Amino acid sequence: MSISQLTTNDRLRAAQAASALRSNAAYAAPATQAPTRQPDAVSLSDSARALSAARNAVASATEVREDRVGAIKAALASGTYKVDSRQLARTLLQQGVI
Repeated sequence: MSISQLTTNDRLRAAQAASALRSNAAYAAPATQAPTRQPDAVSLSDSARALSAARNAVASATEVREDRVGAIKAALASGTYKVDSRQLARTLLQQGVI
């Protein structure tokens, strides 16, 4: 394998190409900087906030009346559970639920 000799024109073209690459690199350096990162953010929907509030309310409940819960479960299972709708409406209005 032999290496061919460069002519004067070849050397001139190589020097011009190297000079062009150097000048392009000088202009390109600022453009290659990494973009600034935005901080991460999370946005919760109204439903998620309501669910979280309900979960916190249940977690902070003082006591569960197991005897009452058991009686209601049994009445529901047997189909004998009755709700007085007038009393329920009164209680909801008094407590400001609706």
